[in-house]
Amino acid sequence: MIELDNTEDFSGSKNQNDSWIIEAIWGHRIERQPFSALMLEFLGMAEGMYRQKKLFAHTSPSDNPIYVANRSLQLRNILFNNPQMEEILRNSLGDDASAWEKWLEVMKISASVGENLSPDFSYLKNNFETFGELVNVVRLLRNITIDQESERGWTTQFIFPIGPAALYEALLERGDKFERTRRVFTRTGELGYLMVSRASEELRNKIERKLAHSFDPNGARNKLVLRLLSSDEPDKGEKKSGTYLPYKTHPAYNRMAEDISAILDLDLPDQDSFEFIQPLLGLHIYLYGIETASHWVGTPEMPPMVCEILAPRSDLVRKAAVASYLDNDGLGSQAVRTFIDTTLFSDPDLKRMLANNEADDESKRDYLLHFLEKSCALNKEGMANAPDTKSLIQNFYSFADKFYRSYAADGLTGLATGCGFVSRRGTTRFRYAPTDGLLRALVLANVTAPVEEGAFLRRLYDRYRIVIGPVEAKATVRATLFDETDFKKNRDRLVQHLIGMGLAQRMSDACTYVLNPMDEHA
Repeated sequence: MIELDNTEDFSGSKNQNDSWIIEAIWGHRIERQPFSALMLEFLGMAEGMYRQKKLFAHTSPSDNPIYVANRSLQLRNILFNNPQMEEILRNSLGDDASAWEKWLEVMKISASVGENLSPDFSYLKNNFETFGELVNVVRLLRNITIDQESERGWTTQFIFPIGPAALYEALLERGDKFERTRRVFTRTGELGYLMVSRASEELRNKIERKLAHSFDPNGARNKLVLRLLSSDEPDKGEKKSGTYLPYKTHPAYNRMAEDISAILDLDLPDQDSFEFIQPLLGLHIYLYGIETASHWVGTPEMPPMVCEILAPRSDLVRKAAVASYLDNDGLGSQAVRTFIDTTLFSDPDLKRMLANNEADDESKRDYLLHFLEKSCALNKEGMANAPDTKSLIQNFYSFADKFYRSYAADGLTGLATGCGFVSRRGTTRFRYAPTDGLLRALVLANVTAPVEEGAFLRRLYDRYRIVIGPVEAKATVRATLFDETDFKKNRDRLVQHLIGMGLAQRMSDACTYVLNPMDEHA
């Protein structure tokens, strides 16, 4: 998977990066972001590609898919930068004309719509019978605001993607202008899109057919959003591009696409499937990160992930889940070290120079610094103070590991906690402890007919390396952390959770079957 013939170099410039190590291993950029932004960024890129009639067209690492995202500044001003609307309606005492006049006057002064739009919102008088009707629609859309408890500014607030007009990119307000911010949409959602775009053609075509209707501008819910705009489509931003995913093929691509396809096959109404696709996106990108690191350190398969179904008190399952998480969390640092040793410090010319007894240490240090700048786009400013070659090498290892821990590792943890796979519930340490929401998504993606609980656990292990019951644990958990009784209790807690959620049923023969209540064949 990590062999040279399965990768292609990034076609763009690397000069804006401090180095090109994390990106070369995992692509860019797996960084922490609000978890809801993952799905919105994924859909935003998909919607942009849909408009170009390229939705889930195959990509390769050296491609540079370009799309244009919505900005929707009128919509955002009305929903999130409009605090006086309710007060104006209340004070108008039913005088519709005065309410419109007052509100339009306020918006003309306070709205921020950039250089290409006007703060004149009087077009809304043609779209709504009364000011009160406008207020009711705004209330309705505000009710589907995502992360309502967050304290983000109005340019980084979003609503549930009920149509293409409800999908727009995160912005920062700079005076009377706006600029794109990568602090909310970090590119991880775009990375997820690229993963699906490299799945098999059959899977890509299935997802394209099922997802396309969500981007149809003529949908009833999208038309509701469009009533708040002055034109029949949202205003657009500048072109977006430059996201890199290094591998042509990867087991994670089809695995992710299979689960998204399975959820879409349920034919849930409107965009209800997004609720289940969102945690699966986070899970699969996390698994991609762990599996890729595992390959780099020489283990060509995904490591096991021991999961605790939340227990009332600590037992060996909890200890095994903590140990499993820590083991996998450490793979990334090992992958970075291996990458440096095998692709940078193994260079024959570099090795020859460093072994040259006729060259002084200053020459070797300068050669190494120039080599790192050229081969991995190292910003050498932070390294130039190293007094000798040995110090420079150690500083470079430390820099790369610190950079990984600060960004990619933190981003992977954010994905794992956001999707409900990793938690600190009941303890101070992270461990694998899937939430009911993630378990529900896994059942919906994997069960098309009633399946005996043992077969369901084997499927979770085979597809995701998830270990819950004693059978899988006995084969993977180290002896000092394995107790069959504890893992049986863990399995029984899973069954009770699934029964409680209507996802399992215990039969008269004491067998338990896992069910998918949303699948007509289950």
